[in-house]
Amino acid sequence: MSKKSAVIIGVACVAIVVAILLWWFLRGSGGGPALQPEPSPSPVMTPTPTLAEQLHGRLEGVSLATADPVLRELAAGLSKRPELMRWLAKDDLIRRCVAAVDNIAEGRDPRVHLDFLKPVGTFKVKKSAERVLVDPLSYRRYDTFAGVFVSLDTEGLARLYSEIKPLLDEADREISPPGSSFDQHLRTAIDELLAVPTPSGEVEVRQKVVTWTYADPALEGLSPAQRHLLRMGPENISRIQAKLREIKTALGL
Repeated sequence: MSKKSAVIIGVACVAIVVAILLWWFLRGSGGGPALQPEPSPSPVMTPTPTLAEQLHGRLEGVSLATADPVLRELAAGLSKRPELMRWLAKDDLIRRCVAAVDNIAEGRDPRVHLDFLKPVGTFKVKKSAERVLVDPLSYRRYDTFAGVFVSLDTEGLARLYSEIKPLLDEADREISPPGSSFDQHLRTAIDELLAVPTPSGEVEVRQKVVTWTYADPALEGLSPAQRHLLRMGPENISRIQAKLREIKTALGL
């Protein structure tokens, strides 16, 4: 377990991208036409466009190459948490998120794609004469990430996931073998993280040369992606897994 490990949950980034498009739609769809000074006694009612029709016009022309500035512009007001804007400061957001999800689905370490999510501070332990335990202060480094993630709109993900999927699928095809889909990778990535156990009580670790390993073989045997979530601590694990279950159900995965 690296002392400089980064908290990487690629599914959160997918949620961020989709939720931004939700906010984009809602910002432009509030309210009906203004009242006229002398309204006609028999006004002609204009059919309200379906959600798909309204989104189609707003998403038209947005590509992987042009998505970043659109996402940054529309991020204002999406969340009360200022951390979100810092997360969106990097380039090529959709490709980064898709690559991170793909890595997690395979159990690999995705930090290279989302290094901007790394926590502040270093991994800390408490030493006694007999054992070395994870210091609970190490878990607090991940509170910000967990807080922003669980605040995202699950209902919005369900309504708009199908609309942003063409961009996600396009980015996924660039790095995945033929016949696979982003749906598959996202479902597998969520299941990979849901399989992480929530430790009860103190967690013992052992020091190697420059890294720490879990004394419990069941914890140390988790995949690199799963150990990223494990490092966030019991409280954050429970919060994030509950949100992941909501997302998985809402998206029909």
